[in-house]
Amino acid sequence: MSRSHTPKRYIKARAAGNAACLGALIWCLCGIGLTSRGRDGPPRLGGVPALLRSNLPACLTKSTFFMSLPKGFKWPDPDDALGQRVLEEYGAMFVARGVVPPPAVIFPDQAAVERWQSSLSTEQAVLAGIPVRLQSAALRALMKAREQAVQAHTSIDPRGTDAAQRSYDETLELWRSRVNPGLQHWVDKGLMNTAEADLIRKLPALRQASEILELEQRGLYFSKDFSKPILLSVALPGASQHLALLAFDVKEHANPLVRRILEDHGWFQTVRSDLPHFTYLGVDRRQLPSLGLKMVRSGERVFWIPDLACL
Repeated sequence: MSRSHTPKRYIKARAAGNAACLGALIWCLCGIGLTSRGRDGPPRLGGVPALLRSNLPACLTKSTFFMSLPKGFKWPDPDDALGQRVLEEYGAMFVARGVVPPPAVIFPDQAAVERWQSSLSTEQAVLAGIPVRLQSAALRALMKAREQAVQAHTSIDPRGTDAAQRSYDETLELWRSRVNPGLQHWVDKGLMNTAEADLIRKLPALRQASEILELEQRGLYFSKDFSKPILLSVALPGASQHLALLAFDVKEHANPLVRRILEDHGWFQTVRSDLPHFTYLGVDRRQLPSLGLKMVRSGERVFWIPDLACL
């Protein structure tokens, strides 16, 4: 990569950063009341405000996924490529039932995460010696799945100490664990110079993410083994499903029986290529298409992702 590419990319990054800041301001002004529901009640339909709805493709606003979103959900602006990408990759949780999904696709900082998490009805249990905190309905369903697993002579345990709830700072640390080695890798390969890598490394998280996604369009991937997009390896800071307390990383994820038991209790795989990761959606498998989710197969695995085929 020559340094002549830098101005164009950084103009784009600056624009993305400004849009993200505006989104964060709107999020903070609206507060957690955006979800318009009780602590434990199911989401009410209605979705995106009319002003933004008018700027989106008609095929999208008429889609089952769009209509299944909770009232007040903040759909990314049409020019917010980063938000759109995050919604495509992690958006299944926004149509979960019996729990409270986040009001927007990206939390701007640690304070926003703490404020929103503190508003939720949550419960904690110690599983295999590890404290696990989730939204109440999600944890209760997980405990029932664990009981069924024991009866089937297997177990469902957390994969690590961060298997469930995470903080914004933890998602930022995980993000950097991919970005920093990736920058060094592409410098070593001669496809990026040290000055450019240092500039990207110092950018705020969302501006940095815009730069990384643009580099990946040119084949410079930032997954752990540099073979696939970073969002198939780690969540963007502020966008992890673990922040919503609706995700659980399972130690025994390779066992088909474990996956089937989890599905019986509303837990599904919704993040492609993240094999230990399960998301609580709170419905029977047969209901998932009616929420606007489509099934994607990868080997023996089945993932449920937003059906945004018209975009």
